[in-house]
Amino acid sequence: MDKALLAELAHRFLSGTATDEEKALLHQWYDITDREEIELVFLPKKETEDEVKTRIMAGIQSAMAQEPQRAPRRIGYYARWIAAAAILVAVSITGLYFWKAHRSQATTGGALPVAAAHKDLQPGGNKATLLLGDGSTVNLGAAQNGVIRKVAGMQIDKQDGLVRYSVSAAGLAPEINTIQTPRGGQYQVVLPDGTKVWLNAASSLTYPTAFTGEDRTVQLKGEAYFEVAGSKSKPFKVMVGDMQINVLGTHFNVMAYEDENEIKTTLLEGAVNVTKGGASHLLKPGQEGRIDRSSDVFKLLDVNASEAVAWKNGVFQFGGASIETVMREIVRWYDVDVEYQGRTNEHFRGTISRGVNASEVFKMLELTGAVHFTIADNKIIVKP
Repeated sequence: MDKALLAELAHRFLSGTATDEEKALLHQWYDITDREEIELVFLPKKETEDEVKTRIMAGIQSAMAQEPQRAPRRIGYYARWIAAAAILVAVSITGLYFWKAHRSQATTGGALPVAAAHKDLQPGGNKATLLLGDGSTVNLGAAQNGVIRKVAGMQIDKQDGLVRYSVSAAGLAPEINTIQTPRGGQYQVVLPDGTKVWLNAASSLTYPTAFTGEDRTVQLKGEAYFEVAGSKSKPFKVMVGDMQINVLGTHFNVMAYEDENEIKTTLLEGAVNVTKGGASHLLKPGQEGRIDRSSDVFKLLDVNASEAVAWKNGVFQFGGASIETVMREIVRWYDVDVEYQGRTNEHFRGTISRGVNASEVFKMLELTGAVHFTIADNKIIVKP
């Protein structure tokens, strides 16, 4: 039994919402699992192992009181190994289950649904193409680590998942470069001024190989997270179509996919101005500016900024997203198409690693009982 499903079963068991069938699955897992294979290694950052054990064993004692028919010895051994499994539930950084925003998990009832995956989908990885100023291209996923290009006063180095620009001469005539990620790709680039940019799947960033003008301007399509190197004399600007983001030195995320209804700028540190159509809006940390693509209406919201940058930290994180929103992220990361056969109005909350196969994500979503998936011919079929 995979760890994510085991964690979900343990969670339901400890909360008293497990069905008889779910309890039977846990008993079956206990009976067939080699005790040496169960390790208490998945601990949350803010709790020690002893603290986790104390909290979980308290829940187990309560849950076990509901099963007086089982022999005391079996209950004791069963409890020990359910405790080991339940530690997985406490982990926040891996994200082990999803739940519906407006309905309890207990409503899922009987059997646990599982995605019908005849052909699983591997997660994305470090893939990108670099378009150089001389018109040549470099497949960064296939290129050897080391120097990609070296001209007088400028060098481009490639390491796993990272491209770095180094400028050693003033007055260098800049070229225009573009880094592009496909669906199922991501990459990081360190610009000539030291600004760090993480590029999400199906995105591109265009920039000069040296910032020689009065400002530092780059152009973005898709999604990227920026950690801008400070410079009071040279403001940093991100252009997204006719929208402009002005910064001095700050950390922020821009999500500007063309298939999304809104362009979102989320600020983590510092301050930025978002300008469009002559109107300028100042963002403070923890705020998100949203511009409606069809109406140009601007909204300023206080948000959980960690959700906006979850992709950069290697996880999917949803705080009440529709299935369409969820699937757009999945489509980009697993390089797959989607077909809807019916709709669900449920919204989803939860976190799960972007490093797992697609079927693992679908299993977590299916545990809500609100949606079901089939993987066939590089297409995801979604049914309520």
